[in-house]
Amino acid sequence: MGKEFVRFSCHSCGHCCRDLAVLPTPFDVQRITLHTGRNPLDFLEFLTPEEVEEVDENDPTWLDVDGQRYLMALHRDEEKGCSFLDPGTRLCGIYEARPILCRLYPFKLEETASGRYNGFSLHTDVECPRHRDGQVATAPLHDLYREDCVHQESYEALVDDFNGRKYRGKEPEDFIRLFIDGI
Repeated sequence: MGKEFVRFSCHSCGHCCRDLAVLPTPFDVQRITLHTGRNPLDFLEFLTPEEVEEVDENDPTWLDVDGQRYLMALHRDEEKGCSFLDPGTRLCGIYEARPILCRLYPFKLEETASGRYNGFSLHTDVECPRHRDGQVATAPLHDLYREDCVHQESYEALVDDFNGRKYRGKEPEDFIRLFIDGI
């Protein structure tokens, strides 16, 4: 664990882009849309609990559509991975606009028993090779983490609003209309 640095270097293996479901916040979706000019319906999908086993059933970002639950995720192909992963270079095609979750991976926030910030470490329960031949400063990671906490609060409020709306023909894609105009 590091208070100032975590020993890590990404070697662009692509594990995180191929094997993980990336769950962007609405803010992430807006940033990607502005960066790419693409319609979010072209790069998002909505996953069911069977498709995302690692997310707790009580997570406040589950969308409710007629009793079925969904999570908003970046579209990924089972073999090729994230739709933004360049298969030739194995690099992210939206690196500067990638979701905060991608920016924080594979780092894990460490807190004291009282909930105070204590640094970052590398997740041990992920398949990233976790190369330790580099150094990553923890201050920018902590800033991203705090930014993500703010975005999560807004995200949860949008989900509450969406889940409270009852109407015929409701689809998970309707959620995007709450934060992107013209969809």
